[in-house]
Amino acid sequence: MRRLPFIPTLIVGAAVAAMIALGIWQLRRAEWKESLLASYRANAGEAALYGLPPADSTDKVAFRRAHILCRITTAPTLLGGMDRRGRTGFRNIVGCALIDGRLIMVDLGWRAIDAKPDLPAPGQRIEAGGRLIPDDVLAKRVLGDAKGGTPLLLVLEGAAPGLSPSVPPSIETIPNNHRGYAGQWFLFAGVALVIYVLALLRRRREAA
Repeated sequence: MRRLPFIPTLIVGAAVAAMIALGIWQLRRAEWKESLLASYRANAGEAALYGLPPADSTDKVAFRRAHILCRITTAPTLLGGMDRRGRTGFRNIVGCALIDGRLIMVDLGWRAIDAKPDLPAPGQRIEAGGRLIPDDVLAKRVLGDAKGGTPLLLVLEGAAPGLSPSVPPSIETIPNNHRGYAGQWFLFAGVALVIYVLALLRRRREAA
């Protein structure tokens, strides 16, 4: 019985093991994401907060209703979006400082592309209720590296004057593709193994 070629077998074995490990990691990520989404759904049904508790993490208050008092710190950042009637336009996002100095984002509301309403200016106070949405990417764009920045967006239930209420992102639109990614890694591992076995069989036939 001929021995397997050591180095090629080692390389293929290591690659297959790595792909299987990645698949298992994706399965664990899927379990984590499912737990996170379940917590978001539970938050959405909780009573409204008054203010933002300092001890709570972003995930603990994500998608919960809250009544916030803050002072605007930035000019509006325009973000493409639709209103509740499905019309295309811009959402108007500002940075807002809480009483304790933390910064969050506030979605003042939606406006049509050609509309030019007078929006609240930096320094103006906002006291309103809305839905808290976690958004790390948008926080970097709106708040930058400002001290006390918190990656939470308050989507106002009642828009600022001249604007319409924006549509808050839905929990159901948050992707959870990790099980699919896991299946791909396991498939890649299986294909690599089959190809290597076929290559070995061909090599033996040629050497016979």
